[in-house]
Amino acid sequence: MNKQQINLNDDSKTNINYKPKGTQDIFGKKKEVFLHIRDSFFQVANSFNFQYIETPIFEFANIFLSSGQSSDIVNKQMYEFKDKNDRLLALRPEGTAPVIRAINENKLYLEHNKFFYFGPMFRYERPQKGRNRQFYQAGIEYINLDSNLIKLEVLDFAKQLLTKLDLLKDTTLKINYLATQEQRNLYSDYLKKYLLNYKDQLSFISQTRLDVNPLRILDEKQDADKEFVKQAPKLQDFYTQEQKEEFEQIQRLLQQNNINFEVDPLLVRGLDYYDNLVFEFVSESKYLGTKSTILAGGCYNGLFTRFAGPDLKGIGFALGVDRIAEILINNDELFKEFFLDFFILALNEEEIANVTKLVSNLRFLNFRVDFNKKLFNSFAKAFKNSTKWKAKYLIFKEKNQPQDKWTIKNSQTLKNIEISEEDLKDKEILNKLEKLFN
Repeated sequence: MNKQQINLNDDSKTNINYKPKGTQDIFGKKKEVFLHIRDSFFQVANSFNFQYIETPIFEFANIFLSSGQSSDIVNKQMYEFKDKNDRLLALRPEGTAPVIRAINENKLYLEHNKFFYFGPMFRYERPQKGRNRQFYQAGIEYINLDSNLIKLEVLDFAKQLLTKLDLLKDTTLKINYLATQEQRNLYSDYLKKYLLNYKDQLSFISQTRLDVNPLRILDEKQDADKEFVKQAPKLQDFYTQEQKEEFEQIQRLLQQNNINFEVDPLLVRGLDYYDNLVFEFVSESKYLGTKSTILAGGCYNGLFTRFAGPDLKGIGFALGVDRIAEILINNDELFKEFFLDFFILALNEEEIANVTKLVSNLRFLNFRVDFNKKLFNSFAKAFKNSTKWKAKYLIFKEKNQPQDKWTIKNSQTLKNIEISEEDLKDKEILNKLEKLFN
């Protein structure tokens, strides 16, 4: 069989000169922003005693069917393919199902119940600002849910993470209570009868949901603001007394712990395994264009049994790294662009040995450091060349400066101070420099 020849001169955007639609190359400032989000997420996860877990980027496609045939992901967005043995595989479109599969397969629930993950996901959807076909998602899963205090802890995790990223002040936490499958079935039938009266006024996608999952019509963007949808019967009318009291207790816990929220009776989630508490943090950042959900999740029940595992409840959330990056990369007040902590200038041959030694020592302390590999015949030229590295501080030797002293220049203020080589061996040197320059 003849292999297809690649035309290297093809100008169409389907050849090897272009990335596929809906993907991105991450470098420069965007790379710094992505790493900042990842590192912040890992720090908060570790402080909450969550354990890192990583799953394959492709799985057997049927594990995602466990989220329910009516889910948008299953119906429209999965990248599916068959392997050489005719097995149907899929690039993972979300993180919860693979993590639950891994926990169940490896019986990790016997050892731990708090897990977090970070990595690329794949969905075939129309690319737009903050939404790609390959996108990054960070998430947590807290399994064996048996207390409202666990729900509080998960929402406190989300609050602390968004605070660390300096995003909380521009977000609103919305919560709802989906009760149990039994209540949702009763409500779903009642809601369907109500919406059938307005079928011709619903969008095409909502009309297709009338028979399979009417609840999803409530948060469909094309229909959510229509008056008859706002006036639709509410799930809360179907709560039992016990469920009303539980939802009230959850709200009290949030209030007692200074977690601000709004109850949104129209909030449902796109995956069909959610029940009990669901929530989302909605950003009002101008950099996303419109109000956008940047973190969302909720409780789930029965998901483990779909993998032939024990009957464990859980709660989790996922945050959209790409959307958060879209905010940070466009707002200089939220994120300062520095590629390096230090750039060290070697101004002549005699200084090279001392410079390379200092570079090695600072790198050993986990600072981001580089130095010039080419010598310049003047300090002005060397300084101009160093600015492209965007370091917080420049380090160099001045003429006749003692062997154990270095000059440090603040790249923003251009002020200089002299510091000893011994001080540069301190892992807290960055904090000390900030105080010295202020």
